[in-house]
This record gives sequence, structure tokens and C-alpha cells, in this order.
Amino acid sequence: MYKILYTRFISGQRHVVVFDFKGEQTIEFTLDELEKDELSEELKQHIAEIREQVDSGYFDYAP
Repeated sequence: MYKILYTRFISGQRHVVVFDFKGEQTIEFTLDELEKDELSEELKQHIAEIREQVDSGYFDYAP
């Protein structure tokens, strides 16, 4: 199970920070990395389900 902690836009790329409850770890990646095999299929599916919110900036960190 994953929870988006926040996203931020850096150097033209959206960075996503999620908490992995099963692995008890924080994972940070760019949306470009979703196409690589380094992330689990379960995480890729979770992001696909909420991709519209991620792209819209819904989870953006605003200091």
C-alpha cells in the first residue's frame, strides 16, 4: 500500500515522494522513471490510478 506524501516540480520534471507501508520506506522518483523496471508494478498501477491528480499539482509541496 502506498500514500503520496507530496510532489514537487524540479528542473522541468515532477518528482513524486510516496510512503510504502509494506516496505516501511519512502520512495522518491520522477514520473519519467515509471517507464523503467526499477519501480514495482503495484506502485506503477497506484500512480496510474491517480495520475491526473499528480499531473495537476494536487499533491504539490508549497513552502
